[in-house]
Amino acid sequence: MSPFEKIDVYCIYKPFDLPIPINNLNLLKINIMKSSINEAFSAKRIDSENLKLFVLTLKQYTENHTQIKSFLRHGTNAKHAGFFILESNNDTITERKKNSADKNKLENIICEFSGQINKNQFIQELKNSIYSLFIRASSDFLSSFSTLRDIESSALKEISQAMTSKSFLAGDFLNLVLKKSMKISAADSGFILIKKGLFDEKNDIRESSKINQIKNQKFILKYKINNSQKISLKKEIYDPKKSKITKIICEEMVGVSWHEESKLIVSKNKKVQSASNQLSELIFDPKTYKIKSYCAFPIRLPSSEVDGFILLLNKKISDDIILDKKTDIENSVVPFPSHDLNLLESLTNQAGIALEHAKLIHDLKQVFESFTAASIIAIESRDPSTKGHSERVATLTVGLADAINQTQTGLYGNLQFSKIQIEEIKYASLLHDFGKIGVREHILQKEKKLFPHELERIQIRFSSIQDRMYANILESYINSLMLKNQAPSENELAKIKLEVRKVAEKLENYWKTILNVNEPAVLSEETFEKISEIAGTQIIIGDNPVPLLTPHEINLLSIKRGSLSQQERIEIESHVTHSFNFLVKIPWSKELKDLPEIVYGHHERLDGSGYPRKLKSKDIPVQAKMMAITDIYDALIARDRPYKKAIPYDRALNILESEVKLGKLDAALFKIFVEAKVGELTLEASSDERSTSVA
Repeated sequence: MSPFEKIDVYCIYKPFDLPIPINNLNLLKINIMKSSINEAFSAKRIDSENLKLFVLTLKQYTENHTQIKSFLRHGTNAKHAGFFILESNNDTITERKKNSADKNKLENIICEFSGQINKNQFIQELKNSIYSLFIRASSDFLSSFSTLRDIESSALKEISQAMTSKSFLAGDFLNLVLKKSMKISAADSGFILIKKGLFDEKNDIRESSKINQIKNQKFILKYKINNSQKISLKKEIYDPKKSKITKIICEEMVGVSWHEESKLIVSKNKKVQSASNQLSELIFDPKTYKIKSYCAFPIRLPSSEVDGFILLLNKKISDDIILDKKTDIENSVVPFPSHDLNLLESLTNQAGIALEHAKLIHDLKQVFESFTAASIIAIESRDPSTKGHSERVATLTVGLADAINQTQTGLYGNLQFSKIQIEEIKYASLLHDFGKIGVREHILQKEKKLFPHELERIQIRFSSIQDRMYANILESYINSLMLKNQAPSENELAKIKLEVRKVAEKLENYWKTILNVNEPAVLSEETFEKISEIAGTQIIIGDNPVPLLTPHEINLLSIKRGSLSQQERIEIESHVTHSFNFLVKIPWSKELKDLPEIVYGHHERLDGSGYPRKLKSKDIPVQAKMMAITDIYDALIARDRPYKKAIPYDRALNILESEVKLGKLDAALFKIFVEAKVGELTLEASSDERSTSVA
């Protein structure tokens, strides 16, 4: 396989005047012409599909060596040109010796014939030279072609692997596309611009009408690579109204290319005359740099949106060439060939698919973020006292995960959470209390051991007992007087009042005790005895003993800690199971599949005393162990809750430490929590919450 179809033979020296009978060699067209030195080397660049063979004497070569050398340095001329060197019949012996001494300067010599040559020899040597140049150039092309194909296949492989990677990130992928596009095309500089606000959550990233693209669409620089000199954009934004290339890309949705010699912006649809100051948006040093060729391709989504484009500048004849000055650009920059343009179009199409993929992921993530936020609002509407708790637990648990990643020693020295695992921890923390939706609201918001209506019922009962007892005593006394036909005595009435007052004082003391015990504090032994006394007290009204408290009230006031009865606590604890049953029905991705299990285990304790499954340490996920610490910590330092007061930071750590010593919380995780000062991440937020509640 060879791209060459024609060889131009320039006879700068022609030893014979007869016509040379060589027109074609196999499929190779031969064009033989007589030429001067200046005519032969006036064209700066050889057509990439043609070869040139120059027939001249050694003297002509050496005397014009500088001009020839300059010609060979230009573009790919050195690969496509060759020289057939003869001795002139007119050369003297001295000249021949001098020319022979200059042979070390010779470059690209295909054939060198010394001595006298006859017509048949000349024709045969010329044919051999043509064949040799053709074979050398074809071999070089095939070698370069093979290398280029390796580069292209490697680039395509890396890009396809990146597209299917679990850790796919749109930004990293676009940067990879730019790097590989420059590599396979040997471009000197490259830029990727994307739609302004493409991944800005405040904007509508789904705006896709063609009219809006042209009227309102603007592009901002995302990535750039400069291999030789510094090139930048005058402004941060490419506007189709002001940028001819951007307008063409947005309107026609096709790639464009330009080269200095053609002065045309060429697109797949039509040719557009270039503006006088093409690519005026770019800034570079005009003394050392210029743009001789460029191409640009839209990053099109399957929905036909143009969400960005790639711009490549100055294709070099070899990727390793550095363009330090303008002469380097003149000699080494060529147009982007059709092969490159087709391949670049393929790469940008893949970038478009990847970008669509990224947008879909972005949209799904936004939906999930919104769902999570709505879930938290729903939770907090049921239990306003825990406002901000889920977000703070997420901040603390993610902070603890980051601290673990920084830990090099100890039990968790080798544990590393990936980015997606940290995201899983974040969402698990945000949704860990979602199951409270399944708990009755009055239980969630229960402030004290007795509900207000239950406490009011006791108060009414005490008042009623006092009134009934007084009325009953008076009734008995009056009946006694009537039977005896006696008048009331002041002393007897005073005794009746004293008896009623003693009962009233006793009930008042009991009421104060009940109010004190009703608080969700830890119940002391002394206070428990007082409740037992009240529970055992009955007031005799007539012949009927009246109890002061019902069995239900006695049970609630006997709660040792907190405000919940055993049944109420079981109902509150059921929120974990409710959370799990809800979350397990969501079709989580493979990376987030453990999220329900993390939530399910955050109230378990290492010694098996937790709930709901009484798991022990080995069965509890480490993420759940982490959340157990952060959940308790936030509950301790957060603003006052109905059943407890907020406590200081140091005291909260002491309480956690006591739980560690009891074997309930993970000692190694708690050590990291303390040493990394993870708890300080939410101190300000917790303080703000307390201030808000006071206000």
